[in-house]
This record gives sequence, C-alpha cells and structure tokens, in this order.
Amino acid sequence: MSTDAVSILDAARSALVPVAQQLTDAVSAVLAALYPEATYVTVHVHQGQAYIGEVYTADGCRHGGPYRSGRALYPTHRIGSWPLARIPKRAARPHVGPHAGDAKRTLDMLLTDAWRCGARFTRGHVGRHYTTYVKLR
Repeated sequence: MSTDAVSILDAARSALVPVAQQLTDAVSAVLAALYPEATYVTVHVHQGQAYIGEVYTADGCRHGGPYRSGRALYPTHRIGSWPLARIPKRAARPHVGPHAGDAKRTLDMLLTDAWRCGARFTRGHVGRHYTTYVKLR
C-alpha cells in the first residue's frame, strides 16, 4: 500500500487545525485575564513569526493596561516576549496549565506555533484601524 507524501501532510495539517485554534484561545484567555477592559489584541505575522501588537478596547481606543506608581504593570508592546514564568500565575495557570512556570516559552512563541499549525487570525477593523487581531471577549 503506497500513499503519497502530500496527502499525508494534508491529513496531518487538517488534524492540527483544531488544536491550533485551542492554543490561540488559550493565549487570548491569558491576555483577557491581564487586561480586563480590553477586547482586541492585534497580531502581526512577519517572516514566519507571530507577534502580539497593541491592545484595544471595544470602541477601538488603545488600552495601556493596569498601572501602578505611574508605570504599566504589563506593557502591551512587551508582554508577548515575556517568559510564561514572568506572567502572573492567576492569569496563566488556568489556561496553559503546568506550562505557566516555563521560563523559555513566551506568548509570541505560542501564537507562532498556532499559526504554523493552521490557526488563522481575523482581519478587520478595530476602531479606525484595519488590522489582524484576536478577539478577547
């Protein structure tokens, strides 16, 4: 019995798409826990890598996140590159499980893996911006 490699590859990719969507949902749930007022997070895919961009509220305004002593606790332009171990456990553990303490994986890496496995992000308007985004709520 001989099967061609292309159909095996297609079958493997189609099997990974639901898992990739679950991974995208887990990342958006972590971000929703960190930014309670936010509704959208922009995602940039460039040269095979997915990056978290800006965080927006429902009306399309940028959301800076919670502040303490005049500084953002979770800077939106850096949160994607933080290791999962640096993200508060109350936000990460319910969604990524035992990997919440991982010092090497980041949210950007998880989004990249999901994109490579077949998850696709929505393109549309967030306020006045036409962008690729993940809906948090």
